[in-house]
Amino acid sequence: MNYIKELNAFRNWLLLHKLSSGSILLWHTLMSINNMAGWEVEFNASNTVIYQLTGLTKNKLITARRQLQEHDLIIYHKGNKGKAPVYQMVSVHEKMNQMMGRSQDQSEEQYLAPNANLFEAKNKYQFWIQSGTEKQNKPKHKPKQKQISSSGSHVTENQFEDYRKNIGILRPAARDVIITWCRELGDEIMIAGMKLAVKKGGVTLSYIEEILKEWASAGLKTLDEVSAYEKQKAEKKRNFQVEAGCF
Repeated sequence: MNYIKELNAFRNWLLLHKLSSGSILLWHTLMSINNMAGWEVEFNASNTVIYQLTGLTKNKLITARRQLQEHDLIIYHKGNKGKAPVYQMVSVHEKMNQMMGRSQDQSEEQYLAPNANLFEAKNKYQFWIQSGTEKQNKPKHKPKQKQISSSGSHVTENQFEDYRKNIGILRPAARDVIITWCRELGDEIMIAGMKLAVKKGGVTLSYIEEILKEWASAGLKTLDEVSAYEKQKAEKKRNFQVEAGCF
């Protein structure tokens, strides 16, 4: 699963469906646990852990879980003695894409009658996605640029997966920080900051933030600007060391 796509899709899904606050909290918690488990198709999550992460009581957990099952957002298998329950997350991103596809088919066939209200709601959702959400998800004030990778093609790394591989377990607090910086500077610059931190040996979230804050203060908005900025810093450092007789 792509974490950001699932988060955005779930937010959009909530615009068309009613879900209790406990169910919303449980969904986000299970997504976080699944992420820590490495996005296994099925993963174990004990009730004790879920209680600690959500603050839900036993009855509220049962109610929230049942509601997620009724909406086909999760698949749940009760745990056996000595073994935690098994969960499987259903991709909301795929569900929303399928729903929009059905809306388009209904429009072509002029499908009206009893499902007219649902058809109207889906079309409103589709219009909202096209005119609003995609614009919000794009980095602010970011001009078109050549996206750089080692092969010269588009950057395709997932920032969450990159963090988990290079830094460690992605906890909910770290996830929120990453999302915030992605919105502020863009996914590519966020990943560039993460890679630079790892290169310098600073494998902590706070060190990554120091780099991103410096770039934000310098007004850097593209990968080209970041590259030029870091080259200039390195050149100044070398000149200083030469002048100081470090070589």
